[in-house]
Amino acid sequence: MIASELMQTEAPTLSPGDPIQHVTELLTNYEHSNLAVLDDDGAVIGSVGEHDILSLAMPTSTAELDSLSYLPRCYGLRNLSDEELQDLTIADIMRTDGFVTIEEDELAAQAALLIMRQHQPQVYVVSDGKYVGRLCRKHIISELVNPTLGVACHP
Repeated sequence: MIASELMQTEAPTLSPGDPIQHVTELLTNYEHSNLAVLDDDGAVIGSVGEHDILSLAMPTSTAELDSLSYLPRCYGLRNLSDEELQDLTIADIMRTDGFVTIEEDELAAQAALLIMRQHQPQVYVVSDGKYVGRLCRKHIISELVNPTLGVACHP
């Protein structure tokens, strides 16, 4: 089985100029922990994930971080609507390394190997350098691993 046979094509993507509010909405409305950032030609140029958004919400000083354990549960995070954060775009927070791409005709098992070796939640699937979908750990487990273990994929 090859990557294009298992990939998900409905996952949303981002553009560098999108506001950070857009990615927070997408990450909470979809079951994805990371989203691809594409240039105008459709090539993957970065990735933004839950970790990046949580990092923005953390206090900026280490003194504040040390005191978080003493605060009530609802306090301690930076307000992402603060003026300094309002003008941030995806380009300001995206990671340009640490994401993995794979060609659509590569074996799905190769995608699984890359995910494991690179400690990634997914690989971005490309064709001729352009994004065409994503292949995540959960999907590989449900479609490849479960059948080999004799576990029903879908109830």
